[in-house]
Amino acid sequence: MKNTYKSLIICVLVALISVGTSYSVLAGNRDRSGQAGASHLLIDPWARTNGMANAGIAEVRGLESVYSNVAGLSFVKRTDFAFNRTQYLVGSNCGININAIGFAQHIGKAKDFGTLGISFSSMGFGQVQVTTVAQPEGGLGNFKPSLTTIGIHYAKSFNHFIKGGVSLKIINESIADLHATGFAIDAGVQYVAGKFENFKIGVTLKNIGLPMSYKGDGMSFRGRINNTGVEQTLNVRSAEFEMPSLLAIGVSYDFLWFGGEYANMSKEDRAAEGLTRDEAQHRLTLAASFTANSYSRDIFAVGMEYGFMRYFMIRAGYSLENVTSKKETNENGEQELAAVLFNSDSFFLGPSVGATVAIPLSKTNIGQNIYIDYAYRFTNKWRGNHLIGIKVSL
Repeated sequence: MKNTYKSLIICVLVALISVGTSYSVLAGNRDRSGQAGASHLLIDPWARTNGMANAGIAEVRGLESVYSNVAGLSFVKRTDFAFNRTQYLVGSNCGININAIGFAQHIGKAKDFGTLGISFSSMGFGQVQVTTVAQPEGGLGNFKPSLTTIGIHYAKSFNHFIKGGVSLKIINESIADLHATGFAIDAGVQYVAGKFENFKIGVTLKNIGLPMSYKGDGMSFRGRINNTGVEQTLNVRSAEFEMPSLLAIGVSYDFLWFGGEYANMSKEDRAAEGLTRDEAQHRLTLAASFTANSYSRDIFAVGMEYGFMRYFMIRAGYSLENVTSKKETNENGEQELAAVLFNSDSFFLGPSVGATVAIPLSKTNIGQNIYIDYAYRFTNKWRGNHLIGIKVSL
């Protein structure tokens, strides 16, 4: 028990230090907004985590955790395979879709060597018409922009309380005659505590990598040198751009109600039996997270999820940007604090909802299921994002 409390204290201290450091190193700054590239790395392609507005940094588990907190991948004890599709900004007439696919495999039976995973996500914009200065109306054909991310993930349970993971991501952005390729690293930790493992803390650092720049024929043009008749192809160097790095911390707590054979047991007997949220008949999870962005405002998120056994879950969340102060001039001509506001420059903030239905594949092994996920994220403009996914756990 002493080691448990020591681990908890260390984890809390690390989290607090990380958040404090994030204000000086990674803190959201409106003056730096828009200076980073590869902003598609900030879009979560998984339906299950979107349903809680990405508030589940601490409680996320399974294959979907490769975006929110890779440490949650350690909860995969067999094999997971998932596919998700997102209709992005419905009503914007842009035809933007995001496809994500992932696979995770636990390694080792007698000894836990951890869980390996691989994921691939692609953001497509459909056919875009080629235009030039001479022909602004097009008529020159079409091209297809694409933003892709390939991730290789590893997570492990170091003991009963500490979970950790790391991801290596390959990022590519391309159009017909330009492309940019980069690499980034994610790392995350989750701490599990409580009699029924119902209290959790999570910390993750994401999108840490070297700057990217564009290359290709689109950066070259034909020109004459010093007003002579000699033409040469000149290449223009693209400016480099940084990764949208961030640090996020979250906490969650599970309220559990046990039924069936566990209904008449005392709390101490249930704890001695090793019962967790997986054996609960009813579960209510409350979660909150804070994300410190390097090149945009910080984000607060809260979420809740109700689960009936392992077969049905419904969730909701809300996210908003950081607190700013509003000053007004008083009668003496002095400025004073009038109000504290939650400001938002992003259309991708606000409420979100989602649900999961599980279809059992085995009567004897309750962990083998097909999960159907759906989420909807409201947006300030257009008609939000629809996400639907399917996951097979064997």
